[in-house]
Formats: sequence, C-alpha cells, structure tokens
Amino acid sequence: MDIAASLCALALLCAFLTLRCRVPGALAPLTALGCISLWLTLAGMAGLLLPAGWLLLAASAALGVWALAGQRGKGKLLARLLPPGAALFWALTVSFAVYFAIRQPLFSDFDEFSFWGPAAKLTSLNDSLYTTGEIGWAWQATQTPGLIVLSYFVQFLGRFAPWKVYLAYDMLLFACFAAVLGGLGWKRYTLAAPLAAACWLAPWFFTVYNRTIEPCGVYMTSYGDIPSGIVFGGALALWLALRNDGPRWPMLPVLVLAGSIKSNTFVLALLAAGLAAADWLFFAPQQTVPKTAAQKRRALAGRAGFSAALFAAPMAFYLAWGRYIAGLVQKNAEAGGMGETSPSTVSVAVSGIKMLLGLPVGEYYEARRAQFAAASAAMQKAFFSSRLSMLGLGEDFLYRHGAPEWLAKAMGSGVLVTLLILLLLAAAVWAAGKGQLRRRIGLLALLSCAGFGAYNFMLALSYGFIFRPEQAQNLVDYNRYIDSFYLGWFLLALAALAAALQSRACRPALSLAGQGGLALLAMLMLLRVGQMVLPQFSVLGFSDAAFADQRIQQARADAVAAAAKPGSRIFLVSQGDDGLDWFEYSYDLLPLVLDYSGDQKQGGGGGTFGLPGLRPSEEDSLRWYYYHPYTQKEWEQAVRQSGCGYIFVDKIDEIFIESYAALFSDGLAAAAEGRTLLYEVTPEGPFTPVEMEVPA
Repeated sequence: MDIAASLCALALLCAFLTLRCRVPGALAPLTALGCISLWLTLAGMAGLLLPAGWLLLAASAALGVWALAGQRGKGKLLARLLPPGAALFWALTVSFAVYFAIRQPLFSDFDEFSFWGPAAKLTSLNDSLYTTGEIGWAWQATQTPGLIVLSYFVQFLGRFAPWKVYLAYDMLLFACFAAVLGGLGWKRYTLAAPLAAACWLAPWFFTVYNRTIEPCGVYMTSYGDIPSGIVFGGALALWLALRNDGPRWPMLPVLVLAGSIKSNTFVLALLAAGLAAADWLFFAPQQTVPKTAAQKRRALAGRAGFSAALFAAPMAFYLAWGRYIAGLVQKNAEAGGMGETSPSTVSVAVSGIKMLLGLPVGEYYEARRAQFAAASAAMQKAFFSSRLSMLGLGEDFLYRHGAPEWLAKAMGSGVLVTLLILLLLAAAVWAAGKGQLRRRIGLLALLSCAGFGAYNFMLALSYGFIFRPEQAQNLVDYNRYIDSFYLGWFLLALAALAAALQSRACRPALSLAGQGGLALLAMLMLLRVGQMVLPQFSVLGFSDAAFADQRIQQARADAVAAAAKPGSRIFLVSQGDDGLDWFEYSYDLLPLVLDYSGDQKQGGGGGTFGLPGLRPSEEDSLRWYYYHPYTQKEWEQAVRQSGCGYIFVDKIDEIFIESYAALFSDGLAAAAEGRTLLYEVTPEGPFTPVEMEVPA
C-alpha cells in the first residue's frame, strides 16, 4: 500500500506539471522526482521529514485532482499525459514494483552495507535523515541524500525493505530514459522504440563486462554511481527537450538532484549546468529573436541571469549541505567520533589546480603529490586498456586471430567508448542541418569533451588526495567511477541525435537513415547484452538461491534482536572478518546499534581479536591483515567501556578461545556448541550466555 500511495501521488503530481505547468508528459516524471528529492532533503535537514512526506502526498493529490478536473471536455488528455516517454516510464515502474514485490531481492554488495543500505534503513525507521540516526559508525556520515530521500518517499507509509530502495532508484533511471525520448509523439514510434531500447540496455552495456555468475547489479543496486551518471545525461536530455518549447525552471530541481546523489560526482551536476548555461547564453530562442539594440541587451541579460541560476542551484545546495554537515561533524567529534575522514571535494579541486599552476599547497597535499602523479599515470593507461563496455569482441578472440596486443586491449576500452559517443554526436551535428541547432549540438559536443577531461582530472584528484594509497595504486573501482560519465555522455548523445532527427532542418532521407542507424545500434546492444549477461542472473531471472547467504545472516541477526533487550548496544565478534560481516550486521540489526567493536588505535569494525603474541602468519592473509591485538584486560576493558549490553559471538576460532575464554562464565562452550549467539555483559564478573533459539 505504501508503494501504491506513492506512485499515485507521483502520477497526480506529473498530471499537474503537464496540465497546469506546461511540462511535457515525458519530462514530468524527472521534474517531479527532482522536486520531491529537493523538498524531502530540505525537510530532513530541518528535522521535519515525516510531516513533509504527508504534506507531499496531500499536495500532490490535491494539485493532481485540480489539474484533471479542469480538463473535462478537452480532447487529447491521454495523449498529453502519456506520450511514448511517459508510457515507457510508467510501464517500467509498475512492472518493477510488481516484480520486486514478488521476488524480494536483498542488498548484497559491500557498500550497500557500509553506507547505502544503513542510510536508507535509518532514514525510514527514524523518519529523519540518516545523519542524525544512532549507529555504530565511528565516523560521521556526510554523503549527500538525494537518493536516500527518494527511497524514503516510496516507503515511508510502510515497512522498510531493500527492494523498495531498488524501485525508487530505478524509477529515477526510467524518468531519465523518458526524458531522452523527450517530446516524441506516438507517430514517431520508429524513433522512440530504438531510443527506449538503447536507454534500457545502456547500464548493462557500459557496466557489465563478463558472463555473470551472480545477480547483475544494474537494476538491483543501491550504489549512486549509475544514477549519478544517468541523471547527468537525463538533465541534459530534459534541457534539449524543454529549451524552446516549454518552461525552463524544471532544470533547477533536476540539477540539484544531480548534485545531491554522490559527493564525488557533484562535478557532473556542475558540468550539466555549464553545458545548459552555455547553450542558453550563446543561442537565443529562434522564435523570440529581439529586433532593437535595447531588446537584445535585455534578452542577453535575461539569458545570463538564468544561466547563472543553473549554476547557482546545485552550488546553493552544496553549500547548504556543507554547513549542515559541519555542525553534525563537530558534534560527532566532541562525542568521541572521528568527524570527517577525508577533505572536501572543493578543497581537493582547488589544491589540485594549484599544483598544476605550480603554486604552493598545504602539507597534506604535498605529502600526497607522488600518489596523485601515480594515479594520473595509471588512469591514462587504463583509458586505453581497461574494459569499460561490451563494445569489444574479447581479447581471447582477437589473440586467436593474430591481432596485436594493443588492439586486443583497446577493444571495449575507454578510447573505444569515447569514439562511439563522439560518432553519435557527429551524426547529430550532421543530421541537424544548417542552422542554429547544428551549432548548438556542436557546442554541446565540444564542451562535453572538455567536461570529460575535467571529470578525469577530478577523479585523479580523488585517487590522489581522498582515497587510501592502496586504492590509488590499484585504481580500485575505476570502472565504476568512470562509467558514470560514459553513461551520462551516451544519453546526451542519444538525446542530441533524437533532437536532430526530428528537427525541420533534417532531410527526410537523412532522418530515415538516422532512425535505421539507431535501430541497428539498439539491436547490436541487445545482442551483446544477451551474450554477456546470462538471463538467469539478470534482474529478469535471478534464482531464489542468489540471496541465500544474506537470508541466513538476516535470520541470525533477527534471532539476536529477539533475544536482546530493546535499545541495546551490541559488541560483535566475527573472527576472520574483513569488515563485511560487521557492516552487514550493523545494517541487519537496526534499530539495535552494533558497536564499532574495538578502538581506533587497535582496530575495530570487523577483524580478528586475539592476544598480541597469537597473530597468524602472513600466509593466513585475512586474519593477519585484519588482526586486532588486545591483551585479555584490554579486550575486557574495550567491551565494558563501549557501553554494550551484549556480545554477539558470530564466529569464533582457536585464537579467540585461547585469548579470552577466561572472561566468559562457560569458557565459550555454549557458543562453540551452537547453543547461543549472545553473551550478556554483566556489571562485574564473567560474561554470561543468553538462552535463545539459534537458527540452523
């Protein structure tokens, strides 16, 4: 019922935007989601998330009914509300809502437990932003909330579920796909169909590289990387469709949304704002060309003002969020937390530019200069060799047929992806014919190329000055970060080509050839995705066993929560953990708080506890690397000072038993025999086992 209520409210809000605000039906979903995200974010920062949600539902219903009531007797209502783009959005959204409700997928990836999942769950459970919720993290959560509040919107009337998070984020992707179709009517179905297919396949095409043997996290992921890239492209598609024939204000909430998805992709929102601003500033709308010099000056001033507003919208949010987080970080640090754990994106960018100009930088940046240089060199190499799409035929195939090594590695790499997108943009410039549209698309193509360089520079700065040295050395998650740009750039190219093919300046023969080319591209993408992604592991057919491990772990967490007192704080023992178990149980046990389970100096948040002299050899790499050395007294003191009422004994080994069995009243016999998962932390004396049902 919560999903049904949210979708009805969204549909009525879209109807209001289309019928009363002149926002085309295909662009209304993205505009509405941008407004919803902005409204709930501001309300969350003010501590008014729940009343804001109720007010949003009521206002959407009232505005939608009012808009529809005024249309009685007017024809073509359905055509206005459901052009091909809107039909695509609603068909996919409703289908996924039903499918996910039946299949109930769960979170499974590391970052889904280390941030994205707990943040969404905390927000839903507490009816307040995750930044204010109590959790065992030792650091302040500062990630921007644009996606999290969309998850809250679809489920704040009901119970939290991971599949509802997936649905909320997929709705955003589908809204961007609808924007790419823009103002296409049903008579242009030969253009709309291949555009829709290419959009649907793009996340797989640019992020999946092998035949998967586990669920493919494209439409079942809570990470912000895919949404940030697609909203970047969707915002520009929205602009191309609205620029001359509709209101321009929808760009502002959509740009704010683009800038609030992930902190490290904020640059994508600025790039989208810059491209739209340049297009608007340098090219006046053709139907309103001023005649006198005074009119030209006023028109230029007006365009300059709106261009500035395009930049100001995401920047204002960034600054407001920064001030909000600064206050929370200070409180967290005063309470003994770590505060912020890395420098801000803006300070990193400023220092990076200073380095390029040969200006002095701070001690922190000077110490990492070599790491930045190494990461930059590695990224240049990766551009020509890392697999970044399904474009390539595969290295093995080319090697077998005598192709040189450089060619085999280049197939599917960044250079090939870039060439494909530039080819689409060139086709759009050619198809646009002689006139302003050709110059506009050409400018967008040139500036987006410059933006590609700027994004790579920002990514190199992140590896150099934000990420850990081992992440920079190995370019950890490089594909995930760079694919965000490729996804948005590809959608921009599709939207530009669609705009050119339906323009009056495009010759009929050229329009027909362009539609055929898009259809061929969509078919090739479909063929390649079918080859690379096994149906039984895609979002369309994953098996029930796909989330078996997560269901077992959730059952253990539920048993612990049932045996512990409400509001308890719990210390975790999971020997051999690399941090994943701690993050996963931290998510699973909410609203109970899983303590960081260790101090900052000797290690916490997952790992192997043991006496200093019992550390395994480096051959046992997992337990050696994540080993937390505590004497018996130190470990007891860490548990008692943490304020935990229970110790959750998930996994124990010979090291833990030898080190700390004397601290437990039964010498850990109940845990070793599988009769309990919990020990109560008594005020004095040994820790005592808790009688409970232990899941098989």
